[in-house]
Amino acid sequence: MLEKIFLQILNMSFTASFVILFVLMARLLLKKSPKILSYTLWGVVLFRLIYPFSFESVFSLLPAKTNPISQDIIYATIPTIDTGIPAINHTVNQLLPAATPTASVNPLQIWIFIGTMVWLLGIAILLIYSIVSLMKLQKRLKNAVHEKDNIYLAEHLDTPFVMGIVHPKIYLPNTLVDKEIEYILLHEQMHIRRFDHVVKILSFFVLCLHWFNPFVWMAFFVSAKDMEMSCDEAVIKQLGNDVKKEYSSSLLTLATGRRIIGGTPLAFGEGDTKGRIKNVLNYKKPAFWVIVVSVAAVLCLSTALMTNPKDKEIGFSGVNAVILEIDKENQTMTVKGIDENSVIGDKCILTWEADPFVTVATNSKPMRLSLDDFSVGDYVVIFIGEVQESHPTRAKATTIQLQPKEMYTYSAENLWKARTKYVGDNSAVGKLLGLLPLPAELHHKQFELLTNSNQRGIRWILDENENATYNVNDLNLSALLLFALVDNLEDFYIITKDPFGGETELHFNREWANDQVGGDMRIYAASPEKLQELINFYNINPIADPLEQAIHKAILEYNKNDYRPADIACESHVVLATEAGGRAGNSDIETVTVYAP
Repeated sequence: MLEKIFLQILNMSFTASFVILFVLMARLLLKKSPKILSYTLWGVVLFRLIYPFSFESVFSLLPAKTNPISQDIIYATIPTIDTGIPAINHTVNQLLPAATPTASVNPLQIWIFIGTMVWLLGIAILLIYSIVSLMKLQKRLKNAVHEKDNIYLAEHLDTPFVMGIVHPKIYLPNTLVDKEIEYILLHEQMHIRRFDHVVKILSFFVLCLHWFNPFVWMAFFVSAKDMEMSCDEAVIKQLGNDVKKEYSSSLLTLATGRRIIGGTPLAFGEGDTKGRIKNVLNYKKPAFWVIVVSVAAVLCLSTALMTNPKDKEIGFSGVNAVILEIDKENQTMTVKGIDENSVIGDKCILTWEADPFVTVATNSKPMRLSLDDFSVGDYVVIFIGEVQESHPTRAKATTIQLQPKEMYTYSAENLWKARTKYVGDNSAVGKLLGLLPLPAELHHKQFELLTNSNQRGIRWILDENENATYNVNDLNLSALLLFALVDNLEDFYIITKDPFGGETELHFNREWANDQVGGDMRIYAASPEKLQELINFYNINPIADPLEQAIHKAILEYNKNDYRPADIACESHVVLATEAGGRAGNSDIETVTVYAP
């Protein structure tokens, strides 16, 4: 639970960093405008740092995706992030540790756990510091004298400030003269009317959550500066330009020379004293058209930064193909679509929109490849935009994924070597799943191990292409192989997720697996040759539906010891009757005759 919160904080902090940069640039353009407008923009940053959701808009200025880190990344065999910025993706993904056969647990899980602990420690340190600072301040205010309303005078106080949330109090040094008190009270009361004292405390708690992000620290201090300057301008606007000198003198006299970092008080003299005095002396009421244009700009910018970018159309993602020809001189590749009615046809010439980021679909780390790493006959998954209707067809690829050939055939030798006694062996299970071939329309996303006291299971989550029409028999064999090779596996779930958010779950258990072969599945893990028998057995007699399963089981039960797979092949049918038969040819094997239309 804490790890998921930490990952969500990372996502929000990443998005907010871009917003902070935009606001910092906007401040420069709003230099001649009222500071209240710059201060307002920091509200967008605060929104991004505390609220994980927003709505999409074509007007969004954010250059990256708002949730680059998946909540399921710790379960991924090859963990990756997707920021929408290829350079960042490539740099970060190369650093992420992938599940390896030698690791007992997913290395990324360890790193995220450590990161979560460090994050919580940082929060604790900041909160403790703030609480201790507040306690020291309250001790100094113990003998404060109530002047009137919510105003208190205190000895040994460097600067006036506001403290409290529901009933905020204004504390003033008892050494102030009447004229200074007038300016200072107006300033502090302005803070209270605008709820700045609440915003400051909220901002500090948000800083505690995002303490690891230097951009958030920058935003905390710069927004406090804008808060104070906008409050100064409000006081000058109320009292008139004639008080600029006296007001500036008060600022200079009461400047603390240091910032209060904790979620403690809004101090009159806190912040950039030189900048505030300069701003007060230069302040003059802007022209009406400047205000109108500035307000319109701030509203537009706020909307653009609060909304998420619309997902770009990725064209025909995940098109499965085989390489026919590679032209290194012209940097092109000719491929053939291997799916039925493939959008690229039987011959397509590929060029690149940019230097393509290509990944290897194994348990190794993602890596950038060149045309030299591809060969004629390699299977690839290509991500393309619009396909030009011609012969051969033409398309521009954004990404190419190289699929190792072993993913398209069952290697009994490799599967047998990867066998394990325990479901909890993360690396072994990950390797087994990586060796199982998938229909072209399905793609590995992640897997989860179910190892509670009452469970010994695996959840295999697959992404499904749009309009996928794969044969479920391919998944049945994968399930049988797992029950043979994972000794204590009891339940196996395959969850396929389509592009529209729908999902389908297939559930297999050990009883089902044993029924298919009429005995304990684990005998097929005795040797690679025995495992190959299982693969051959299934390829000849695929299990398509419950009725066929029942007939298959009945045949095996009748004479399981002498049954030879090549003697019987079933397709969809309706059983009309059965009778005992004689010998099959000149052999000693008895037969069961199944009557079907």
